[in-house]
Amino acid sequence: MCRCHGRRAGPVQLAARICAAACRPESSPWSAHVHGCGGSGVLGAAPAAFADKIDDAATKLSEASYPFLKEIDWTSNVYGSLPNANPVKVLAVINKALVMGASMDSAALKKGVLAHASAIGHVDSKGMIPLPDYTAINAAIGHMVASVPKNQVIDVFNAAGDVVRKEEVGAYMKSLVNSGDAEAAYKAFWEFKDVVAAAQR
Repeated sequence: MCRCHGRRAGPVQLAARICAAACRPESSPWSAHVHGCGGSGVLGAAPAAFADKIDDAATKLSEASYPFLKEIDWTSNVYGSLPNANPVKVLAVINKALVMGASMDSAALKKGVLAHASAIGHVDSKGMIPLPDYTAINAAIGHMVASVPKNQVIDVFNAAGDVVRKEEVGAYMKSLVNSGDAEAAYKAFWEFKDVVAAAQR
């Protein structure tokens, strides 16, 4: 989702947050898909076609963003800490994430946990994970997010935005990688977001 706090805790969340901070418009990536307060939208209630589309979109996202992911120095201390972060705001992120997690479909949540655990077992000396693990994580996160109310996703995104400010972090982080790869990753992430959001309707 929006953020990871350790360099081995699933690079997809942090990569998405960095890319979003560096490239995104001011609005939340889910904001265009919110209608009122949102519905419960559990994954089990989503049509099977949407589940297939999430997996397909996860594959596309992973292949498009993997070059960007490989350019990141995952051994940097910046990924294991939150420099200058306000502890109260960090707590707010954790709280929103816990609320969202409690609403997730249990099977989707378990699959996500196992995907991350598998990836951690395959982390190399550079802190990087293999493409199949990265793809499995993206697919799992897509199903997890599709199983919760949209407003809870936005709550987490906005809370994380108070901790990781794009004007302070985004441009710097983008300068450390190939700009074209970062933008390609962001474009694929946006398309993935649309597929997941459609499954929540």
